Amino acid sequence: MMNWLNKHSLAFRLSITIIACVCLVFFVLIYFISGRVEKIIHAQINHTAQEAVNAYAGDFNRLTSDVEQIVTNTKNTLSQTRENDVSSLEVVLNSAIQTVENSDLNFTEAWVYTFPAEDVSTGTFYISKYLKNGKIDFSSKKISNFYEAFPWFKEVPKKEKIYWSEPYIDVDTGKAVVTCLIPFKFKDEIDFNGLAALTVDLSTIQKSINNFSFYETGKLLLLSRSGLYVTHPDNNIALKMTIFELSKKINLPELETAGKKMFAGETGNIWIPHSSVYNGPVIFFYTPIKKIGWGLCLVYAQSVLLKPIQRFQIIMTIGLLVGILTLLFIINQICKHSTNQLLQLSKLAEKYGRGDFSESFKETPFSSDIRILAKALSNMRTNILDYTEKERKDAADKQKSQSELEIARNIQKASLSTKYPQHEAFKIATMMIPAREVGGDFYDFFFIDQNHFAVVMADVSGKGIPAALYMMKSQTLIRNISKNNIDIADVFYRVNNELCEGNDTCMFVTVFMAVVDLLKGDVQYVNAGHTPPMLKTQNGYDFMSPKKNLILGISRNTTFAVEKIKLNIGDHLFLYTDGVTEAENAKAKFYGTDRLKKILQKATDDPETNLNLVLSGIKKFVKENAQSDDITMLDFAYLGSSEGRLSLPADNKNLSKMIDFLKTDMAKHCVPQKKQFNVIVAAEEIFSNIANYAYQKDGTVEILTYVHDNIYYVRFSDSGKKYNPLEHKDPDVTLDLKDRKIGGLGIFLAKKLSDTISYSYEKKKNILTIGVHLL
Repeated sequence: MMNWLNKHSLAFRLSITIIACVCLVFFVLIYFISGRVEKIIHAQINHTAQEAVNAYAGDFNRLTSDVEQIVTNTKNTLSQTRENDVSSLEVVLNSAIQTVENSDLNFTEAWVYTFPAEDVSTGTFYISKYLKNGKIDFSSKKISNFYEAFPWFKEVPKKEKIYWSEPYIDVDTGKAVVTCLIPFKFKDEIDFNGLAALTVDLSTIQKSINNFSFYETGKLLLLSRSGLYVTHPDNNIALKMTIFELSKKINLPELETAGKKMFAGETGNIWIPHSSVYNGPVIFFYTPIKKIGWGLCLVYAQSVLLKPIQRFQIIMTIGLLVGILTLLFIINQICKHSTNQLLQLSKLAEKYGRGDFSESFKETPFSSDIRILAKALSNMRTNILDYTEKERKDAADKQKSQSELEIARNIQKASLSTKYPQHEAFKIATMMIPAREVGGDFYDFFFIDQNHFAVVMADVSGKGIPAALYMMKSQTLIRNISKNNIDIADVFYRVNNELCEGNDTCMFVTVFMAVVDLLKGDVQYVNAGHTPPMLKTQNGYDFMSPKKNLILGISRNTTFAVEKIKLNIGDHLFLYTDGVTEAENAKAKFYGTDRLKKILQKATDDPETNLNLVLSGIKKFVKENAQSDDITMLDFAYLGSSEGRLSLPADNKNLSKMIDFLKTDMAKHCVPQKKQFNVIVAAEEIFSNIANYAYQKDGTVEILTYVHDNIYYVRFSDSGKKYNPLEHKDPDVTLDLKDRKIGGLGIFLAKKLSDTISYSYEKKKNILTIGVHLL
């Protein structure tokens, strides 16, 4: 759309813009007015429809009141006569028929049923009704089973109260009728022994309701007390189905809700997506006929309701189109006259945008606004020409510097070790993220000989190319001087003197270097002013406390203190620069050593995973704040020699394999003969306990041996159920065999035969470790 507009003149674009704004205003007005009109129409029809339903219900209540009054009067008169006074019965019933002759309702008959108080089902039926010739016929007949003739009578309460039956089909006339009756007592009677009733013909009411029309499509429905449709356009529903049955049949729960509210005495309306009267959406008005507990509903099609709104919208739209076309013509003429010079300035600005500054605006502007614009365009041309010349010179200088910086960055990147050695005794991972394109941090790792591996972490003062050059010099000196020389005190002494030579810029470097004996786990290290590294043992990660040595490159002939630690299998050495702990967030707060220590408690056995874990923590802390220093990390995991490891299925059949492994391993580590016997016996008991009790099904036992502080250790680990054998009380070996409890003797022997024994539960594994002194 925008591309299409840009191809046309400024006048055309202004015209379209103005017309679009006018159209938007008109559409908003139409939308607002339509909404208001729709609400008004809805409210008006709702009000009118509800009043119509209520009025119809009021008329029905009045008619039923008339019927009830006649029945009540008949009852009151008969209560003063005796049951065997047939002539009085005839007079009363004929009088009732004559009373209702001019009523709006059609009455088929007035009748009295007399019965013995002890048996309501048998009695005499007296009836008066009009004949076709206008005369009144009075007759009587004996009834042997009143319930068979009038099944609904079972629901009539046996008390002096008006009762309306459910609609039913009269046997004689075949018409739908409803009966209004009241039990009574004849004169001098103690119990009820008579019924006075009027039977109403519903055909006139049905016809009246079926012919009712509201706003062309509104249909009126009459429902009995049970929800039965007395009237309905569909003959398969009228007098055959209740509103609740229809609701389930056509899957319309809203209909059931309306029915329940109506028979609960509520008046209202509800929108329904479809109905049995119309296919489309309808509005359903309902009100109760409280006098007899019936209900009256008005169903109105929504489509007819919206016709006035649609007509209004069509008229508004036509008027809008005519107005838009007229405005378009007028506005286009005005815009063309006003924008000629603007178009010239626009074309000139377009040339300037392409870099063509050969022309300038020469006409005399006839508008103050255009005069300002023309002057600004002229000044812009002059400024751009001056700025372009300056930028050309700056770009040439910057390109030269950028090329030098890119070369330095590539050299630095190439100098860092990225290919990790594959060795059974350790795993290593590194990470470096410079704050600029060229950083001052560096790490290194390399073999000094077959069994000694060095790791280095350093931080050069400053940033940029000078720091990168000093970094590469330091790295090269450390690697070359360390070659075939495991005396790292001498390495630091010689590297420091080399860095001091010709150091006119007074640059320096902090360095931590460690040399690991891959067979024994012994570590020698020197820390020359670098941040203290972290050591991970069974107790988790914690900071080391190395002796303070002078940084490299400051003072010649400086000596450096060498320290030693021992790495056990699974221990990690975590090295880093201050870019990690001094990473800042937007509030100028450092990441700090506490956060570093805390996040490393979640570390795994995989070094690369651990580095990503720390980096993720730093990024979460600093968020969008710019990185202020290089971030460099190295994680070294000591795995030890595979000669001290054995994995066996947890089965007593493998005891001999474990014993052979331990004998060979203890001989290699010069374990005394007596101690070897103790280890074998204790190991047999521990292995048997794991094989018998740790697993419900198949499992494995991991056996690890190592020496630390002149103690030979054997560590058993299994993934069976959690169980600490050291928590149980030792058995009383002073008792007779028959009095001792079963179990516990194996672990007791292991305790007695070992110089040290411990249990821990780590990473869902039981770990039991025994140890014997080598001396």
